[in-house]
Amino acid sequence: MVMQYIIYFIVPFVLSLILTPVVRYFALRNGLVAFPRPDRWHREPTAILGGIGIYFAFIATVVFIFPGHFQNKIGFFCGATFLFLVGLADDKFHFKPYTKLFTQILAGCIAIYFGIILKLPFDNFILIPLTLLWIVGVTNSFNLLDNIDGLAAGIAGISSLMLFFSSQLFSNNPLGLFALALSGAAFGFLPYNFNPAKIFMGDSGSMFLGFSLAVISISGTPRHLSNLLTAIFVPVLILCVPIFDTLFVMILRTINGKKIYEGGKDHTSHHLVTLGLTPRKTVFLLYAISISFSLIAISYSRLNMFIISIIAFLAIVILLFLGIFLSDSASASSKNKYDKNFHNFNNTLLNAVILHKRRAVEVLLDLGLICISYSSAYFLRFDGTSLAVNLSLTRESLVWIIIIKMSVFFAFGLYRGVWRYISISDLFTIFKVVSLASVASVLFLTFAFRFADYSRAVFFLDWILLLFLVCASRISFRALGEFFSRARVKGMNVLIYGAGDTGEMVIREIKRNKALNYNPVGFIDDDPVKSGNRIQGITVLGSREEMKFLVSANDVKELLVAVPSMDVASFSEIVKLCRECGISYRRVKGILDYDVDEKFAQG
Repeated sequence: MVMQYIIYFIVPFVLSLILTPVVRYFALRNGLVAFPRPDRWHREPTAILGGIGIYFAFIATVVFIFPGHFQNKIGFFCGATFLFLVGLADDKFHFKPYTKLFTQILAGCIAIYFGIILKLPFDNFILIPLTLLWIVGVTNSFNLLDNIDGLAAGIAGISSLMLFFSSQLFSNNPLGLFALALSGAAFGFLPYNFNPAKIFMGDSGSMFLGFSLAVISISGTPRHLSNLLTAIFVPVLILCVPIFDTLFVMILRTINGKKIYEGGKDHTSHHLVTLGLTPRKTVFLLYAISISFSLIAISYSRLNMFIISIIAFLAIVILLFLGIFLSDSASASSKNKYDKNFHNFNNTLLNAVILHKRRAVEVLLDLGLICISYSSAYFLRFDGTSLAVNLSLTRESLVWIIIIKMSVFFAFGLYRGVWRYISISDLFTIFKVVSLASVASVLFLTFAFRFADYSRAVFFLDWILLLFLVCASRISFRALGEFFSRARVKGMNVLIYGAGDTGEMVIREIKRNKALNYNPVGFIDDDPVKSGNRIQGITVLGSREEMKFLVSANDVKELLVAVPSMDVASFSEIVKLCRECGISYRRVKGILDYDVDEKFAQG
């Protein structure tokens, strides 16, 4: 059986690997190329129609390797083939967005007509529009996801493979083997589509992949209520990257007053590249997110439902933070897109809308964290029969716990902070507020219910868990900023003279402000005790005596003198060294107060 599965993957992989360069040659010979455009990411004319190789590699495998399966799934193949042909025509004639949407609805209706429908314990009248919404939504999400080299093909390959695994673990999905073949076809195309891409899949490939994944993901949904959570969340988690990207783009374009189907460089991948990741690192990061969420989805078959649901919730929270972080970067860059006469008003309005939405998200997030920490405390404290008995106390007290803790959070200003600039004092504030909320909860239960039957250990565990989760949620936003500042494409190499408080502030400002275009390679300090120390991840490399060697070894272009109290004689010596090394210098008088550039230009 294992060898059979390997064949189902290898055959479409090899076929796609062979067919794609043939398709590329044909496209180039006939002028079927995508030219660079302002709303596209590539800079060179690139062959299109790569979806042909993916489609025929998949179809050939299904027809010749397991033809019996093909005959029984005619609805799937009719809908997929119809959208593939529509995509081919669109690659040539460029249909309007509403035309493509109409064809996607038709393809969904074809699948539903042949019996492909969500098998949930609801009335069929509700299931038909839900199925159609899912198919059209996922198809569109992959159409939108094809916005940077290698992303759509790689995510399709990963998602297909994970859908195959889930079909083996959760249910006897009749299209499970097709997911394996689809994965092979997508991965076979990927080497030619990865950055820098030699060929694009076009709408023929993205709509075919999206439709196929949408149909495969719902074909194994069970009718039993006990599996309802699995049926709903496993496909969503496996397809989280295209779903997240689509929602992210829709929200941002709605806020900015743009049409949802209007092209642009405002996708998740584009913002990650803008923040400093290379296109390859961006794609690998999104691959990692897809794999992580897929593993969480598959874990539903092996781990405790409650535990894995908490893990899934926290993973979604992290993804939500990423979306908020990227929306902040989008709002910061959007100021250049407004008319000069209305710039201040529009930018303020945009920031106000995002800030308002973020505060609402913070409240909802804390609501979820309170529920998770309180419920988890019971699961950690009790097990077996005692757990079932004590869970009744959870149902009785949870509403009061939510009301009390949320009230304390509001009253003591937990929602006034800016997460991007969170500090030790903010963490201490969180410690005080969470502790006060826990004490208030215990006091209320004591006065209202005399604390009867409640375990003190539960409330101690609840305090520890909630404190950790709230701190982690706030810190994660700053951690994202630090991550992208480190991953940013490097600018001009600089040395900082002075490994003290001012030097540390200079490093923080360089990391925060991309416009400076600085890459700090190290500190210089005359105190031998500081040699080898690290400040904000930057090493103290040596003293001024070693400056000439350090400048040459690290290709340094500028020196930032971060010692405000330096005397005139010492500063004159530093200036002399800079001129001898052939570099410019700046003297930092305060956090953001620089001297005018002084160039070394000597005749």
